[in-house]
Amino acid sequence: MGEITDSDSEKGTSGYRFPLAGRIENDWRRWGLLEVFLGLVFGHLLAAFAYALANGVGGYKDFADYPLWLVAVANFPLQGSMLLAAVFAGVYRGGGLVKDFLLQMKRNDVFLGLSVGVAAQFFLVPALTYPVLWLFDKDIEDVRKIAEELTDRPSTPIGVIALIVFVGLFTPVAEELFFRGLLYGSLRKRLNLSPRRCVWVSAIIASAIFSIVHFQWILLPALFGVGLVFNILYEKTGRLTPAIWAHAAFNGVTLINLLI
Repeated sequence: MGEITDSDSEKGTSGYRFPLAGRIENDWRRWGLLEVFLGLVFGHLLAAFAYALANGVGGYKDFADYPLWLVAVANFPLQGSMLLAAVFAGVYRGGGLVKDFLLQMKRNDVFLGLSVGVAAQFFLVPALTYPVLWLFDKDIEDVRKIAEELTDRPSTPIGVIALIVFVGLFTPVAEELFFRGLLYGSLRKRLNLSPRRCVWVSAIIASAIFSIVHFQWILLPALFGVGLVFNILYEKTGRLTPAIWAHAAFNGVTLINLLI
């Protein structure tokens, strides 16, 4: 993975750029792995509380009883905590979201991101999932059951809209700011390695955590591969928006399969 090797993050004609990868002394970005840890811990605690509240107030016995609208927002506490951690880090402990996380956009970013996201869904996911199915003597029905658990439940137009808005729009923004912007960025500026090795090691660790947090072991290699692709896209373009669009397209293909 080739990194962008500007020595600092000055704003020029092409916008903000990645500083040189590796340990940076006296960096203006004072955020780091503490914000990552707090975002994950509080997010999971809030998500557990939200599930308990839904079961208690709504009278649901387990996740299978949730209506579609509740499924759509069930992980909002986790995603919201991730988003707040990234926003807090950039706004209060750095130079802002645009400067710290390269949250900038060019005209071709939409097409580039959507193309990468769709390609990852149709080519990368099957290539990394079928070996797992073969290794553990599973079949494609085990993957379909994951989807059926989400959609085989009472639904309304509001539930469908909530699922599209949350999974297709909110989740890509929140997770890319957190996993690529905050987590990958924290590792990229802290690891005491050569620039090229620092980029790769940071991307691998960030992608591994990204895949583990989704708690779907059959899809673990596929999610790791997808996270790595998003990281490469972020590093190569020097902008976060292509990765956000790729994530949105990836989730969008899943939503289409689920709903149709």
